Amino acid sequence: MTTMPAEANLSELLQKPKDTIARMQGTAHRGIRLHRRDDEDLYLTTAARAEEAVQVVDSTTRIFVAMMKSDPQAVKMLTHVFPEAFPWVRYLPDVAVREFLVEFVETARAAVDLDNVGLLAPVIAAWKSTALIHADEKLHGELTKPVGEDLGSVEPPEVSSE
Repeated sequence: MTTMPAEANLSELLQKPKDTIARMQGTAHRGIRLHRRDDEDLYLTTAARAEEAVQVVDSTTRIFVAMMKSDPQAVKMLTHVFPEAFPWVRYLPDVAVREFLVEFVETARAAVDLDNVGLLAPVIAAWKSTALIHADEKLHGELTKPVGEDLGSVEPPEVSSE
């Protein structure tokens, strides 16, 4: 069972910071979701908790990389268990599951080096969208059918001077 973090409005934090922080400290997550009226919610946590999350991603990634480098069967095994973490990969062809695994691990390594684990979210979202296409036979057929004719050359986009 997953526990939810504490929640508050940003105005509560501004008006009663000690009380709001105390609610945050009392949760298993040691964090609090701050709702904002006209913008994306914020998530406030302790620096130690944020560093722990990065360490977990880093160490897990290092384990996966070491396994994949030391034993060719590791890629096969990880590809086989990937549906436990990402159930939607069942709709991807086997070769795409392996591609996703490799891209996921490589991006995780880069994300930790750049101190931005959020870089993994677009990779997951892109592969999930690909799985959605494979899961819908009609959509997959439409997107993969031959166009029939060459539509001509494509001009490169203009480069902005800003």
